[in-house]
Amino acid sequence: MLITDLSNYLETLGEPKFRLKQIQEAIYKQFKKDFSDITNLSLPLRQNLSLKFPSITGLTHLHTLTGKQAEKVLFKTAEGNLIESVKLTYNPNKERSETHTSLCISTQSGCAMKCQFCATGAIGFKQNLSADEIVGQYLFFKQKGDNIDSIIFMGMGEPFANIPNVFESLKIFTSKDIIGLSPQRLSISTVGVIPGIEKLTAEYPQTNLTFSLHSPFDDERSTIMPINKAYPILKVFDALDKYIQTTKNRVFIAYTLLDGVNDSEKHAEELVKIIKSRAHTSYLYHVNLIRYNPCPSETQYEKSKPENIKAFQDVLEKNNISNTLRQDFGTDIDAACGQLYATYKNLTSTNTPS
Repeated sequence: MLITDLSNYLETLGEPKFRLKQIQEAIYKQFKKDFSDITNLSLPLRQNLSLKFPSITGLTHLHTLTGKQAEKVLFKTAEGNLIESVKLTYNPNKERSETHTSLCISTQSGCAMKCQFCATGAIGFKQNLSADEIVGQYLFFKQKGDNIDSIIFMGMGEPFANIPNVFESLKIFTSKDIIGLSPQRLSISTVGVIPGIEKLTAEYPQTNLTFSLHSPFDDERSTIMPINKAYPILKVFDALDKYIQTTKNRVFIAYTLLDGVNDSEKHAEELVKIIKSRAHTSYLYHVNLIRYNPCPSETQYEKSKPENIKAFQDVLEKNNISNTLRQDFGTDIDAACGQLYATYKNLTSTNTPS
């Protein structure tokens, strides 16, 4: 980790202990792009640090695509693998009086979960990102002066398949001595990896949690999301209940609607049944309905028809299940939910690298 490596290196140089704090402040609160920009350090020290640590973020910026309300950035890791991050801008509406900017970050290059409707899963697993690479995505946007109101671990990869580095990044994000964000500004989305849910509940209980469900039936969910074989639906809900009981926070249920697959009233009724079976915690489950976003890597699924979406939502409404039909963001630049596949074969576009 950069902080540890810096500490060790400064010690070998015989630098005083306060020097690390100066550098942390410059990197994580002033968002300096390079050690040469930290002018309260001596020139020889800046030169030594630049040679020893050529990249503060641990990532190489390759490409930027800008859409109507989304900006997608392609990075390369030191190992040569690619990842994508997306900045989403939510404009004022009936529920929000001010513009809100959220950053969707990746925790892996590729993904091993093999969810059938997700572009990232189609490219397979490449590598786990280090804590520095996870945090480095945030630093990149801050270094160029962007306002970031919240961070969602919902980019490429399954966060709880990379537990050590994800939790180290949570420490960096929330530590008052480093970045100092409130845990409530952070959200993690998981396909239901129970050990990760349990660890989050124990160590970062105020971090928001989303469970990607996408079907209320175990057999069907195992087909479209193989992880269900290891962590069946009701066992995941048991872990979610413990999170709710500990935190008193809502849990968000992500549900991507696939035409003719999981968008029937029967599916909606089963989802209602599962949530209501949670007894004392049922009122703290909120369903986020997501229109399917076509993936360049596969064509077997299609968007649900508007009338099916309405019928599905009507069942939830009738049963007093809190829900939202999510806005479409980033579809114009393949940056929406399930579309991140890091353009390995084609880096050309009308946008130029920034």
